[in-house]
Amino acid sequence: MDIELIELFPNSTKFVLTDITLAFANTIRRITLAEVPTLIIEDVYVLKNTSPLFDEFIAHRLGLVPLKYDEDILELNFREDCDCGGIGCNLCTVTLTLSKETDDQTTSIVYSGDLISLQSGVKPISDNIPIVKLGPNQSLELECMAQLGRGKEHAKWQPVSAIAYQEFPIPEIDQEKCNNCLACIDICYRGVFQKVGNSVKVVNPLRCTICKHCKSACEPGAITIGYDASKTIFSFETNGGQEISSLLVNAGEILIAKIEEFKNELETTIIEEKEKSE
Repeated sequence: MDIELIELFPNSTKFVLTDITLAFANTIRRITLAEVPTLIIEDVYVLKNTSPLFDEFIAHRLGLVPLKYDEDILELNFREDCDCGGIGCNLCTVTLTLSKETDDQTTSIVYSGDLISLQSGVKPISDNIPIVKLGPNQSLELECMAQLGRGKEHAKWQPVSAIAYQEFPIPEIDQEKCNNCLACIDICYRGVFQKVGNSVKVVNPLRCTICKHCKSACEPGAITIGYDASKTIFSFETNGGQEISSLLVNAGEILIAKIEEFKNELETTIIEEKEKSE
């Protein structure tokens, strides 16, 4: 398998995978969504709340704040696998506190930046995510318990906000049948086609989604939309909690572990069946 990078931004990327099937690309997508662990607030203990929102609303909003943590500084266990038996300790739980109040003359917005982690290496991905607005003489004080989880348990643990793949498109124009009506340029919102000189050219082939609207808008046979079955365009956007490279490495390691597990189970089953037949 070869990887060709197309785009790379701090929280998003697009690349081409060669010599894989769409089924394999979907496997990577599903593992990234459901299996890669992330750190998210799970339990919220409200000590004082005189804000306009109920405790449950605030707890729900806090659970949607993505957290970034440095795995080199802090190694966490899953709570169910921890020696504490799931009660919660420093080896499986990160405690964050929040305390804010206003006087009788001011109002203030509680932001994610007001969350203070008691363990180093953990912080919200942004300090500017609003939680609740406090009016005069209102206050909010609470403790949050963050833990590792997987997207298959709850969507809040999904490390990506969007992830997709598609076939590798090959749009082509037959210049002999094209009458330069420019209809393909008008109908293609992705900007695949552009007028170059006196003719229409394919300038952004990788933007094509194979919707084929351009084919119906132009002369029959003027445009053909094919695809390369050996290549797949893969793209995703993270929630900022993990680096893109780390996310892909984790997904790959989980996939390899699942393949090894399946292999071992299959070998064990074959051996057991042979012993029964003998």
